[in-house]
Amino acid sequence: ERIDDVITVAKNSSGREQYEAVLQGNQKISKIPKFNFTKPQAKAIAERRTYQLSQFDVNKVTNEFEEIKIKIADLQDIINSRFRRLEILILELDEMVEKHGDERLSEIDPMPLSMDREDLVAEEAIVISLTTDNYIRHLPVEAFRLQNRGGKGLKGVATKDEDAPSKIVTCFSKDRLLIFTDKGRVYGLRAWETPSASRYGKGSHIRNLLGGIRDDEKVISILPMERSLIENPEGHFLMFATANGRIKKSKLSEYARINRNGKFALKFADGDSDNLVSVRPATDSDHVVLVSASGNACRFMPAEEKTRISPETGESVTTYVVRVQGRISQGVSGMKLSGNDKVIGMIVTDDFDTSVLTISKYGMAKRSRLGSGEMLPLTEGGTPIVDESGGQVFVRDGYRKTNRGTKGVRTMSLRDGDEIVGVRQIPDLDDQLFMLTGSGMMIRMVSGQTKETLGKVTKGTRIMELRNRDRTGYEDEIVFVARLPSELISAGETLGEEE
Repeated sequence: ERIDDVITVAKNSSGREQYEAVLQGNQKISKIPKFNFTKPQAKAIAERRTYQLSQFDVNKVTNEFEEIKIKIADLQDIINSRFRRLEILILELDEMVEKHGDERLSEIDPMPLSMDREDLVAEEAIVISLTTDNYIRHLPVEAFRLQNRGGKGLKGVATKDEDAPSKIVTCFSKDRLLIFTDKGRVYGLRAWETPSASRYGKGSHIRNLLGGIRDDEKVISILPMERSLIENPEGHFLMFATANGRIKKSKLSEYARINRNGKFALKFADGDSDNLVSVRPATDSDHVVLVSASGNACRFMPAEEKTRISPETGESVTTYVVRVQGRISQGVSGMKLSGNDKVIGMIVTDDFDTSVLTISKYGMAKRSRLGSGEMLPLTEGGTPIVDESGGQVFVRDGYRKTNRGTKGVRTMSLRDGDEIVGVRQIPDLDDQLFMLTGSGMMIRMVSGQTKETLGKVTKGTRIMELRNRDRTGYEDEIVFVARLPSELISAGETLGEEE
C-alpha cells in the first residue's frame, strides 16, 4: 500500500543508513507518515536496491557521467589534433627509453634456426627397464628413493603374470643406446625415445620402437653411449663377452651409425647354444675381467703384445692378446668354463683403484679392489713386515692377471644353490646400485654401503633381503644389477624408508 512512500523515502535519503533508519521509524521525512518496519524488514527492503535511488547515488552517477563527457571531449580533441597525437607518442617513447634503454643482451642471428626434437628434451638421469617379453620404459632416477643395505626394495616394474623384469640401465636422457639381441644383431636408439612411464607402468613393446627387430629376437644387452663418444669414436672399441666364454674386440666406429633397422654385431661360434651377456666400451689401456656364475674371474689385457715363434718360418711374431676384429666375427676364447658354468658379466677399465663388485642371486655382495695384480711388499706404518725367517712378506695387489682362455682365480664363495648374477665396476663409492628381482622389486642403494673385503674368496655381505619369513629358504632372487654413476645423481638426495 505504501510503495510510493517507500520509493519517495529512498529518493530523499542521503544514503542507505538513513533509508533503513526511516523505514524502522527512527527518523522521519517531512510529509511522509512514520514507518514501523523491523530491522530485518528494513534491511530486506533496502537490499532490493531501491537505496540506489537515494540522492547520494544519483549524484554519484551524475558526476561519473560528467567525467565521461569530459573524457570523450578530450579523446575527440586528440583525434582531431595531429600535434597532440605526436606529443603523446613522444612522451610514451621517452618513458620506454627511460625504462628499457640499456644495451641489447640478446644476439640476433641472421642464419635460419635449425632445431631437432632432442633440443627440446631435458638432460636428466633416467632408469630404463626391460622385461623378458621385451617391454621397455624409462622413468627418472628420483622415482626410486635411496635405501639402506639389506632392505626389500620398492615395486620397480609392473608386469603381466607370465612376464618378468630382466634388465635395468641407468644413463642420461640424451645418451645413445646400442641394443644387442640374442641373434647377434644391434639396434640404435636415443634414450629419450623410450616411452616414459611410472614405477607401476609396463611401458611399450620394443618392437614399436625398433622397426627391424624380429619376432624371435630377445634383447640381451643395452649399452648407453655418450653422444660425444658416438660422434668421435676414434681410438675406442667395443668388447663383447658371451655366456660360453668368447670375447671379441671391434672398433666403435663400426657401430657409430646403427639405426632402428639394426645390423649384425657379431657371429656366435657355438650357434644357438651361446648368447651375448655383456658389451662394454674400451681403449687399448684397459684391462678385462670376465666373471663366471660359479665365482671365478679371469683377468687379462686385450691390447697387451705377445711374442711367439712362428712354426712355419721360425721367426718371432708379435700379436695381441685379443686382436681387433670386424663386426661380423666370432671373437676368441676368453675364459675356460667347467660343466654348466657360464660367463655372467665383464669389467673393462684401466683404473686399478676401481672396485669389483660381485652380486649373487640370493642378495649377497662382495667388493674388492681391482689392483695391479702384482705382488707388493706388505708394510705397517711404512715399515716392511718380515716373517719368522726374516724374509719380507709380500701380498698380491687385487686380482691376479691370468692368461686369456684360462679358468682364472676364485673371486667369491657361494652357498649351495647360489650363483653370481651381476658384476659391476665401482670407480666411486658414491656411485649407486639398482638391484632388480624376478618379482619386479627394485632397491636403490649407495655402493659404499657394501663392505670391502681384502680376501677374494669370501661370501660378502647381504645387500637385499630375499629370504622367507622363517629364513629357511628364498622367496625371490636378483635377476639384474645396474650401476648409477655419481655424476648422474642429483645433489641433496637422502636415504628413504622402505615401502
